[in-house]
Amino acid sequence: MRKFILILFAAMSISAFAADTTVKGYLVDLACATGDEGKEANFGAEHGKQCLQMPDCVKGGYGILTPDKRIVRFDKAGNDEAKKFITTLKKEKDIKVAVTGAVTGDSMSVSKIELQ
Repeated sequence: MRKFILILFAAMSISAFAADTTVKGYLVDLACATGDEGKEANFGAEHGKQCLQMPDCVKGGYGILTPDKRIVRFDKAGNDEAKKFITTLKKEKDIKVAVTGAVTGDSMSVSKIELQ
């Protein structure tokens, strides 16, 4: 009985961590966000669609820059979702998004990206 309760508790804990979460912030590419440019005060608001589509930026992958200046990286499927999302953007800068998916540490399995 004790083993059963421990297994049940472990399963519940794992499923709680896998639940979808919505993270809000700026859509950024990791090449710029993790470099010197990413340390600038208005980086998120000034970072634009044109940069997000540059070959080195696409290759580096994408993430979300949170209000507390943390970068949550997207998984491969999230990067593909971000590429599609970027092509539909009418905005050139100040790309605030709400990203839904499972967060593990500083990475995220993306299920949905929406403009805020």
